[in-house]
Amino acid sequence: MGPVRNVDDLMAVAHGYQRAMVLFAALKLEVFRGLASGGCDASVLARRIGADPRKLSILLDALAAQGLVGKQGKKYRNARVARELLLPGPRSMESILLHHLDGWGEWGRLSATIRAGQAKRGGADGGYQENFIRGMEENARERAAAVARKIPLRSGDRLLDLGGGPGTYARAWAQAYPRAEITIFDTPATLRVARKVLREKGAYGGVRLTEGDFLKDPLGGPYDFIWISQILHAYSEADCRKLLLKARAALAPGGWAAVQEFLLAEGKTSPPGPVFFSVHMVAVTEGGRAYTAKEIAGMMRSAGFRKVVADPPDPRGVGIVRGAV
Repeated sequence: MGPVRNVDDLMAVAHGYQRAMVLFAALKLEVFRGLASGGCDASVLARRIGADPRKLSILLDALAAQGLVGKQGKKYRNARVARELLLPGPRSMESILLHHLDGWGEWGRLSATIRAGQAKRGGADGGYQENFIRGMEENARERAAAVARKIPLRSGDRLLDLGGGPGTYARAWAQAYPRAEITIFDTPATLRVARKVLREKGAYGGVRLTEGDFLKDPLGGPYDFIWISQILHAYSEADCRKLLLKARAALAPGGWAAVQEFLLAEGKTSPPGPVFFSVHMVAVTEGGRAYTAKEIAGMMRSAGFRKVVADPPDPRGVGIVRGAV
């Protein structure tokens, strides 16, 4: 969506939540899974998923208006995009979408958070961590293979995937360079999910998992390469500098690190993805926000990295900043 220029644009922004909540409600009700066994009318689907048929029919009509389900007469069926992206499978985006729903409460308190200067985590259900980590896997799986090709490893290289989440990047490097030593460092709660994901992908034996708090605990090492992907945005500048100092100290002579982030352009009003993601960080973290490539490069230099360079970001605003010891 472009800039707001008239009353229609303004109301489209104001009504945006309605389209999102129709999708989120359908996911929570397992509408798409219910339709996976075959097209049917609202009454049959209501029995399958345990819902009120009248209200469900209204939701289904809205899903049809969005192109997520097809409607013929009184029967509904999953559209192609729903079959590919909203059901379990290799291209599913179900977990990342549910993670966005998990953050709905924080966004609802955004004005209070900005006024108070402190984010309060709401009452996310027990699936929050699972949705979050699996959602990170969904977001990264296509990019990870490209990154592993772009950043090759030598035989025997020791790589640390710092805050590696589901291990998507670690897995890509392990598959492409089986003679490298790959370690993921993340919290116990995150690695509980990562173990399940790695087993499902058949890659559990290819990486080492180390539990800890990377702001407090030793990172181990020495490492030849440290990958820090989509981590800094969750922390204040002071904590980012602290983490980068620890990363530099954990590198072997001649080692280097790469930071991947949603990068704001100078001026911080574009691209749209990082701009609104930065607001999301205000809603859900204490000190996080999106950074510019120049800001990350400056933090890396202050932590002692040299030869710091930034790759041009992709169309979504995702870019990599690298530095050597």
